[in-house]
Amino acid sequence: MNATPTPPASPSKIIRRVHLYLALFLTPWMLVYALSGLVLNHAETVRGWYGGKFNDFEKLEERPYTAAFSADAPARLIGAQILADLGLAGSFNVQGTPAQPKLVITRNAALTAHRVTYFRTENRLLIEQQSLSTPVMLNRLHFRHGYEQPFISAKIWGFAVDLAIVGMLFWVVSGIWMGWEIKPARTAGAVFALVGCGAFGLLLATI
Repeated sequence: MNATPTPPASPSKIIRRVHLYLALFLTPWMLVYALSGLVLNHAETVRGWYGGKFNDFEKLEERPYTAAFSADAPARLIGAQILADLGLAGSFNVQGTPAQPKLVITRNAALTAHRVTYFRTENRLLIEQQSLSTPVMLNRLHFRHGYEQPFISAKIWGFAVDLAIVGMLFWVVSGIWMGWEIKPARTAGAVFALVGCGAFGLLLATI
């Protein structure tokens, strides 16, 4: 006796499954963006919980640092070398130019950040660490993006951000699709959509 062949999945079923599984996969990123958005939207309240000092840097140490950098060495090359010498290699940003008296290197880790100030003319390093707090960590994760950093983990995170963007756009389109399939809810759905678009447009015109 031959088994009955399984019918191919309908477009509606495929859309629903992608909608579901994409949401489950992206749950950590959505939580980060939701909670960090809450922190950003209520910044003064959150700052008050920490006495206004939840993102300060604390001095860890100062040390002499003599390194032979060429006059035309890029700031990022200098920053990468200094962080490697300190055992802090990873994603970072640099403020300043090699010609200036000091270079500020910010090592952006997931949980906390280090700030290393290189006083070129004094052959000295000032090493500071940011106080660990949930709001700062959430904001740092919120704004982590791009593919500029040469580390594979940073590039994978950048890809995850792109996937989250695609996911949100897909949820909008698939949500409209699924809402349209529920015939009794079409009128109410259309009303909510129009009111939402109207409120959005009104706020754009008045803020």
